[in-house]
Amino acid sequence: METVAHLMEKQRADQREGEQRAHENAHERWEEQRECPQCGLLCQLPPRYPGLVADCPRCGEVLWRMRKARRSFPLSCALGALLFYLFALVAPFLEIHAYGRFSVARLSTGPAQFLAEGFGLAGALVFAVTLVAPAAKLGLLVITLGGLRILPPNLLRALFRTYLALAPWAMIDVYLLGFLVAYTKLTAYAVVHLDTALYALIGCMLTMAAADGSVDIEQIWRTLATRAAVAKPAGHVSLLSCHGCGYLNPVHDEPGQHTAHDPHCQRCSAPVHARKPDSISRSWAFLLAAMALYIPANIYPFMVLTSLAHSNSYTIFGGIIELAQSGLWPLALLVFFASFTIPLMKIVLLGYMLITAQMKSKSLLRFRSHAYRFIDFIGRWSMIDVFMVSILIALMRFGQFASVHAAIGAVCFGGVVVMTIFAVQAFDPRLMWDAERPFYE
Repeated sequence: METVAHLMEKQRADQREGEQRAHENAHERWEEQRECPQCGLLCQLPPRYPGLVADCPRCGEVLWRMRKARRSFPLSCALGALLFYLFALVAPFLEIHAYGRFSVARLSTGPAQFLAEGFGLAGALVFAVTLVAPAAKLGLLVITLGGLRILPPNLLRALFRTYLALAPWAMIDVYLLGFLVAYTKLTAYAVVHLDTALYALIGCMLTMAAADGSVDIEQIWRTLATRAAVAKPAGHVSLLSCHGCGYLNPVHDEPGQHTAHDPHCQRCSAPVHARKPDSISRSWAFLLAAMALYIPANIYPFMVLTSLAHSNSYTIFGGIIELAQSGLWPLALLVFFASFTIPLMKIVLLGYMLITAQMKSKSLLRFRSHAYRFIDFIGRWSMIDVFMVSILIALMRFGQFASVHAAIGAVCFGGVVVMTIFAVQAFDPRLMWDAERPFYE
């Protein structure tokens, strides 16, 4: 009897070991799967190698771009960009001489002047995207990459999530394009001297772009998950993708287990939902606000220029026409597309996506996915005119001889840009593809 009992116990132990090994193998397979954030297709990632680009076969979204550079390279670039940026904060940006007077501006002068003229919201927006977001983004990236083996993983996961959320709002590159447009206007009224902060800002833009282009987001998440010892699932589970890091979280569907979706991702601790909560209604709310602001942004002037006691008000179209009449056609086209075409295109395309998603239309799904990626990428570039005004009001302060003052159009246009960005971020593009195959099927 003892022999039989011993054999039965051994058989049960082998069965438990086999079940545990099966769960571990399933967990490892899930590690190599991703739900496409654009169309919701569950994809198996190919074998890893430096330079890997894994695309979704249904909509073409990049699921993982494995970088060739070592982790030390983006860390060095981020450190260099942070040093450039800190220098740009304290050094003078531009100096101008006009009518026997002298004016100097720093990065903080434009937001402060917006506030002094009674446009606090516009000043807060420029301050946030040119002073706060770039410094926070670079600082968080440096801490995350430098502390991967040192700092607590829970802290690093929170910092890296914040870095990814702030990344689109660090608009140094857009600010420099706004400076280019402002420079063409300044040279018509004054002698302009480019100061050291401008060159530091260019260096910051280039090194920041190098850091963004070489950091392997998926690999960082995997390193943090390894250190945090992500729990292996047990029992029968379904998979739920995290909006923050893309990890497939197991959701128990056995009797007696929790049937509700896990509230937080096992890998990055972000809230987990099948689809973005209230995606359609929130996106419509932001889009309608952008549409309401778009009309006054184009009708009312965005700045008032005074030269020798004669004042002229400039709308967006007026500024474009002036650039074209001055022979600066490339800049005129740039401002036309950034300030007029892109906001209108975002409103029209996103409205089309929302309507077709609500109608559960199956037409042109791949085109709609490409359009969503395009408007998500291009939206921030519409800030050119707002940055141009912030630079002009910071420098052109010579009273009746020559001065520039902000107008209500600049505030409305800044609101259009922010509302359209929020609207795109609130929309879940997988809702369009759910018409082809619903998530809850």
